[in-house]
Amino acid sequence: MRIKYKLKAYAELVRVHNLLASGLTTVVGYLAVLSWAKGLHTLRVSNGLNPLIPIATVTLVAAGGYAINDYFDVDVDAVNKPSRPIPSGRVSINEALGISITTIAVGVLIATIPGPISFTFAMLSSLLIIAYSYKVKELGLLGNIVVSFEGSSSIIYGGLALSESLGELRYVAAVTLPSVYAFILLLAREVVKTIEDFRADSIRNVKSLPRVAGVDTAYNFSLVLLILILLISPIPYLLGYGVLYMVLSAVTDAIILYSIVLVVRSQHRNEVLAGRIRAYLKVAIF
Repeated sequence: MRIKYKLKAYAELVRVHNLLASGLTTVVGYLAVLSWAKGLHTLRVSNGLNPLIPIATVTLVAAGGYAINDYFDVDVDAVNKPSRPIPSGRVSINEALGISITTIAVGVLIATIPGPISFTFAMLSSLLIIAYSYKVKELGLLGNIVVSFEGSSSIIYGGLALSESLGELRYVAAVTLPSVYAFILLLAREVVKTIEDFRADSIRNVKSLPRVAGVDTAYNFSLVLLILILLISPIPYLLGYGVLYMVLSAVTDAIILYSIVLVVRSQHRNEVLAGRIRAYLKVAIF
């Protein structure tokens, strides 16, 4: 029973449900390059990298990132999220640090399998995650940009790892559109989340966009990002991504359009509305 209790706490610490999403987005990048390579009749595709290798790197580094984030946020979580594993006492602060170091180290080590470029990308991404958790998250929009890049970088890494293993780095161009799409959508959600967290960020003195430029400005910026997504979403289909992409994109676009309408028509652009929009965008992202 004690082991089960600890494992549940560890799973909550590393946010297992988010790791699933990280693994899936890695597959998106991998498949984008695989499809590109097959389209170019590359004979060596059958000898390509096992997809479990980039998935392992991404999920392990992400797990370490979540753990180190809670490690640095222990004082804030003690006030705002006392039920989190560390402040609740279910995971010690040293355990969290140990889990973070171990998972990131193993993930980066696995990244040596595809090659030195994939290893370097994983290493730099890991350092960026640590920097974000330690300080960058308090820098407002810059922090939003960093976390959005980290979210979309799993797509890039999935494609990069396969491209390098095939000896054809040019194939990584296949992930450009999906990674840009993901980055913009994640950034829009992050900005909306800063509106929802306005009061908590005031306590921590985070220089978030709504605190620096105002809530309306933050909402308007997120609207621009969401409209941009709607404008670029047909491009992959026109480039031959297929009917399945069109169907999934249509569902995502419908959620985004509904979110835009809610913001435009609302007379109360506040934290409550931001919470609703954030929830809708989370569904769209998944």
